[in-house]
Amino acid sequence: MSTSPSLLDELRVQYESSRKTHDDRSEVEGYEAIDKRLRHAYQWLDKAFSYLDGVKPAIAHRFDVGHGLAFEAPRFGRGYVGQHERRVVGFPVIDEINIYYEIAAARPLTIEVAPGGVQMAEKALDDAGLQYTCRRVEDHEGTVRKCVITVPPAIPAKVSFHVDYVTGIVTVPLVNVDRFDRVALEFHSQAIEESVLDDLLKFILGRDATFLRRAPLAGMHGAARG
Repeated sequence: MSTSPSLLDELRVQYESSRKTHDDRSEVEGYEAIDKRLRHAYQWLDKAFSYLDGVKPAIAHRFDVGHGLAFEAPRFGRGYVGQHERRVVGFPVIDEINIYYEIAAARPLTIEVAPGGVQMAEKALDDAGLQYTCRRVEDHEGTVRKCVITVPPAIPAKVSFHVDYVTGIVTVPLVNVDRFDRVALEFHSQAIEESVLDDLLKFILGRDATFLRRAPLAGMHGAARG
């Protein structure tokens, strides 16, 4: 008589494991608890960014636009923290916190590219959300020999908290925070505490990357970006 588990048993184990990993609603906080966490996070971040606006500290990240060029001496320029509310069973709750800030560099960048490389360079700048001007340099016969792209010393960055009250998942997209890149992490609502917000602030300033290791990438169940 075979002692190996039946297919039904194997499926049951896999099913129960999957439910515990991906769909365990028993650990989802109530909407009042989640809203309370988000309101506290908003107040904490609003105060923190008002301090950053006043101090304008250096940011120890490298923002490279390619062609061997990077913005020099980036610092915190200015920032704003906003929130968005919706109603759950008739009560107003925060479902989004949005942080917009600008990174100020020491001076503009000047990029010289061949005419054939202009489209690629402009696409990279557009993807990063950077403003720029492009000047075509012609020779005495009117042939374009090179293009000079000037980029102002201002880098737009954004961090958001998007809350799903059904699953208890808080998705945190980051745009141009430590480089010209976009990435999103997924936190359980219970993880949105002051220690996480403090790690976010350190990550924004380039002092520590612990924030990236606190949660998996959005849509994945592995490790976060390193």
